[in-house]
Amino acid sequence: MNTIFVDTSAWIAVMDVREGNHSRAKEFYLELLKSRMRIVTSNYVLAESYTRIRYDKGYRETLAFHTMVANAEKLGHLKILWVDHAVADAAWEILEKYSNQTFSFTDCTSFALLRENKVDEVFAFDDDFRWMGFAVRP
Repeated sequence: MNTIFVDTSAWIAVMDVREGNHSRAKEFYLELLKSRMRIVTSNYVLAESYTRIRYDKGYRETLAFHTMVANAEKLGHLKILWVDHAVADAAWEILEKYSNQTFSFTDCTSFALLRENKVDEVFAFDDDFRWMGFAVRP
């Protein structure tokens, strides 16, 4: 079964109708839910997404996003990968190795999780993943 990792940029685009990629993101996410593709994200990506939605859209939208994620997880459509000490250490190594890039620490934890879990496709609107060699969709 193929696996795809969902980044903050995709979650934000799915949830915010003002985002330029909203329609495409929502349509692609719904396609993923119907497919046999395994969907994963991380606790750091979710924390980053909750924070952005809270600041940009407010409490109700944050709660709606959390409910959507929790339901997808309960139904077995979504798995949350957790950043532990080893992943955080690997992320710091990536951050130091690519100091010429403007990667966030969360991005670096995602890169480390993608490598550890042998995931090569990412649902994102962020060129950092493409730069690191991952296939970016949609």
